[in-house]
Amino acid sequence: MLLNLKEKCHDSKHREFFYGVKVNKDIVDVYLGLCFLDPGEEGRKGGPGRGHEEISYVISGKLQMTMNNEDTVISEGEVYFIPDGTKVRLKNLSDDKTYFVISGGHVKQLAH
Repeated sequence: MLLNLKEKCHDSKHREFFYGVKVNKDIVDVYLGLCFLDPGEEGRKGGPGRGHEEISYVISGKLQMTMNNEDTVISEGEVYFIPDGTKVRLKNLSDDKTYFVISGGHVKQLAH
């Protein structure tokens, strides 16, 4: 199944789109999302749900991620691991849109 993730992301009112089991029933334990924050945007909530973990990769721009009251700045080309069930807040630190990819999956094999 071929899908244009960037097009789906831009068409979404949430400025993000996740490719996983809801789109392709052949997928079992992983998902991939493309997201962006507009310049100056802050306060977007994120993070994996219970039983999931994620890796965020910044494609372009600079992202501040607040997790457990600690701020981490992630720049273009860098990745950051978000453990099971951890909630984060995101802020765009650049003057342009910041694009980032989220890849995640189960911490152990589960059935939805």
